[in-house]
Amino acid sequence: MKIALKIIGIVLAAGLVSLLCVYLFVLQYPKLKQNPKDGKWYRITGDDMLCSDGSRYKAFFRKGSENKVLIYFAGGGISINEETAREDMYIRRVAPIDRFANNMMNSGGLATATEDNPFRDWTVIVLPYATGDFHSGTNDFEYTDKEGKKKILYHHGYTNYTAVMQKAVELGGISDPEAVMVTGYSAGAGGASLLASDVFTNYFPDAKSKTVLVDAMLMFIDNWHGISADVWKSPQAISDRIRTNNIVLDSLTALHEDFGDDVKILFVCSSRDGELAKAQNLFDNGKPEVNETVADKFQQDLKKTMPQFKDIGAYLYIWDGLPLYDDPRNMTMHTIIVTPAVYSDPAHLGISVADWAYNATNGKAEDYGLDLVDKVYEKTE
Repeated sequence: MKIALKIIGIVLAAGLVSLLCVYLFVLQYPKLKQNPKDGKWYRITGDDMLCSDGSRYKAFFRKGSENKVLIYFAGGGISINEETAREDMYIRRVAPIDRFANNMMNSGGLATATEDNPFRDWTVIVLPYATGDFHSGTNDFEYTDKEGKKKILYHHGYTNYTAVMQKAVELGGISDPEAVMVTGYSAGAGGASLLASDVFTNYFPDAKSKTVLVDAMLMFIDNWHGISADVWKSPQAISDRIRTNNIVLDSLTALHEDFGDDVKILFVCSSRDGELAKAQNLFDNGKPEVNETVADKFQQDLKKTMPQFKDIGAYLYIWDGLPLYDDPRNMTMHTIIVTPAVYSDPAHLGISVADWAYNATNGKAEDYGLDLVDKVYEKTE
């Protein structure tokens, strides 16, 4: 009996040691210092970097063997007023033991160094989403929670982004990269749109190839400027660019005015994005519901907006073929660059999103799937 207990104890101890090793060396990435190794992930953090609840924010860095940089803004909802602050309609913090980062960086999307990924040898800077402000705020936003207690939501996305970029450039060995692509999905696509000009102006002005890839962010709110200026307190240079109900289009229009054709602008979205359709229905009608009628409206909104993107020289990739959460109704998946589908061709357009984006960084940009906004989807409900 004693021998059996000893064996069990040894097994449990070995298991705990293994779990500790996994945490320390796999899930808990080492802190970025000078001369990082190629292909290894590191975390970037500091006392001045905060999540929305005041806990410490983390970003992640992987040095590539090519002198090219991918800046990747994660998504995760939005906080635009006291109600959304109370309801937690956004990711509040980086998930425990870096689980979020592991899922994002190793799940097969653009940040993953798989053989299918044409960006696999690029340096990657990943900014998780934890402030509800499209990565653009500097505000200590006061609100009252459901229990009537006064709280602060730290809309510190811009503060975090700035600290991350400074540390990444200083410690990561990035020097005059040949190419830089700023990208993001969902709310992170809002961040990519809002901050691309800041990236190219303040960090990589001399990159020969500059590209912005916006994945699945199309949301119409009349007071975007007020949200940016008053709720998030984005820097004035950012909020002043927002003049209409389309924050992404306004930001990219200003980017084009700043850089002209020196920056390639890419916009990718599924034709009937169920999550964006649901969010729009919530803001329009107070109903967080999605059905085929709501998806029809999103498809028409996308169609109306496409010519405006083309007016600023953007290149579009519209796709379908993947359902929203296996829903049998005709609603399409939300975002593609964070999933392995970025290397596939779900709409049979002849090219994957990854290869389309990579070609654009090398001067070959084209449109794909534009006719899908006119496709009639058979009703299933």
